[in-house]
Amino acid sequence: MPTLIAGVGYTCLRDLSFGPVLVDRLKGLNWPEGVEVEDLSYSPVAVFQKLTEKRYRKIVFVGAVKRGREPGAIQRYRPDGPLPNEEEIQARIGEGVTGVVSLESLLIVCRFFEALPEDVVVLEVEPEEESWGEGFTPAVQDALEQVIKMVQEEVRTSEGK
Repeated sequence: MPTLIAGVGYTCLRDLSFGPVLVDRLKGLNWPEGVEVEDLSYSPVAVFQKLTEKRYRKIVFVGAVKRGREPGAIQRYRPDGPLPNEEEIQARIGEGVTGVVSLESLLIVCRFFEALPEDVVVLEVEPEEESWGEGFTPAVQDALEQVIKMVQEEVRTSEGK
């Protein structure tokens, strides 16, 4: 089964564009056979449907998520905590239908519907600037190369399994 590297975020919203910009960078690199790089910056329901049509061995999700950390901070985690209640999940689905792009909502909805493989890693970058425009703030720009290396390492470790 293939491995998917998925960027999630808005385009043209400065640091929140991290996922889609990273996807563009990663598509220019050489990857082992069976590694796919894709921008999944759309409704969590559409992503759920995509992930049920094609199964993956591993998925690495990357995006910028505001959580109050130091700008440019990178957090790696596995989405395995408790899910919110069904009312919150339904609200996340509703937001997605109206065009809200959210890595967190995507993970919640896909986990609820059991569309994710067992091996899922999330790499989040703390944004500093969320306004309209292109280009990252210096802190987020500095994180870009490190995240690329982290994604490459995730692929290397999964290839050995």
